[in-house]
Amino acid sequence: MMRKSNFWGLLFVLPFIIGTAVFFVFPVLFSGYISFTDWDMFNPPKFVGLKNWINSFKDPAFWISFRNVLYFAAIFVPLQTIFALVIANMLNQKIKFKGGFRACYFLPNVTPWVAGAIVWKFLYGYDYGLINYILRSLGFEGSYWYDSDKWWVAIGSLALMNVWKGMGQTMVILLSAMQSVPKEIVEAATTEGAGKAAIFRKITVPMISPMVFLTMILSTISAFTAFDVFLTMFDVYSLPDRNNVVNLMVYREAFIYGKMGPASTLAWMLFIIILIITVIQRKFEKKWVHYEN
Repeated sequence: MMRKSNFWGLLFVLPFIIGTAVFFVFPVLFSGYISFTDWDMFNPPKFVGLKNWINSFKDPAFWISFRNVLYFAAIFVPLQTIFALVIANMLNQKIKFKGGFRACYFLPNVTPWVAGAIVWKFLYGYDYGLINYILRSLGFEGSYWYDSDKWWVAIGSLALMNVWKGMGQTMVILLSAMQSVPKEIVEAATTEGAGKAAIFRKITVPMISPMVFLTMILSTISAFTAFDVFLTMFDVYSLPDRNNVVNLMVYREAFIYGKMGPASTLAWMLFIIILIITVIQRKFEKKWVHYEN
């Protein structure tokens, strides 16, 4: 009887196991092997040892692209977390049209990147962009944004765009966590005279800190693997090294130059960097994340 139930259980999960093996495990292992070869997708791979890894490590363009990703994450992760926390707290209050506000804030999350890029190119436009129009109306000079010669302006502009795109999902997770905070505790604090700001800072945030930590981990991974925002806003064929990021380097090496070995190496180097940063975040977890037990 037990063997028969095991058989049916395995049969039902078999499609998932096959899908994971074919579309995740095999590509990951294969890219690890390809990182030690020269392969153009048409001829058999040629083993070259650590050549791709050494060349990528010595390539200044890789470290510039890595600097840009770090800068992108340094803007994107804290801003998205703070905005999502504030908006989730507002939507957790008793306000009218709460469902409509939730839909509005989540709408960018389901908007295609191409449509989002059209909107943001209009906002960031130098001559007729809305942001420069407002700045000039206030007496300031307009600026080039995503197409600026200054790398920190270009990457920072795209980080803000990514905050707009991804904040809705983080907001939903945090709002769900806030609704699980016991109302008795909030009511007791209110009776004692605590204001909404104090309740948010001293009760709500500590009690949902595990979810805040989770969203920060997910946002960090999202920042380091961001691709669509750069592909839609930058011209990947003529992109200067100063504005490049690791994922665009992987794309360019693999699908424009046909160098699958260096592309796989860069992808693995990015994976190792994300792993190191995640481990560092875990080290600081106990300093500010509060668990019930």
